[in-house]
Amino acid sequence: MIQTEIRDGMLVATFAPWTRPFVRRAEMRVPLEAIREVRLEANPQAVATGTHAGLLVSGFLKVGTWTGRGGVRRLVCARRDLAGVRVVLTGSIENVDELVLSVPDAPGLQAQVMEASA
Repeated sequence: MIQTEIRDGMLVATFAPWTRPFVRRAEMRVPLEAIREVRLEANPQAVATGTHAGLLVSGFLKVGTWTGRGGVRRLVCARRDLAGVRVVLTGSIENVDELVLSVPDAPGLQAQVMEASA
C-alpha cells in the first residue's frame, strides 16, 4: 500500500497506484523539521475518525483523508492487520495535519525519523 523512506531531509511516503485516487497524490513529502512526533499505533485505522473522503472498508481498511471533530486533517493509508505510525506535523502541509500509515516496520520507521531529525 505504501513505501516510506528518509531522503534529502524529508520523510517520503509513496502510495501504491490503487490508493492514489483516494489519497489524491502519488507521494507525500514532509520535511523532517516539520515532524513534531511519531507515535506507534497498534491499530492505525482506529485513529482515523470523523468525516472522510476516500475508501472505507469497515473494520479492515481506510485510505483517504479523515477530518476529526477538532478539525485535524489526517492523510490515512491503514489496514487492520498491519500496525503503523501516526506522524504529527508542526503545521499543515499540503492541507494535512497528520499522517496515519500502516507500514511493515513501524518501530523501524519511528527510529529512522527520530534519528534523522536529531
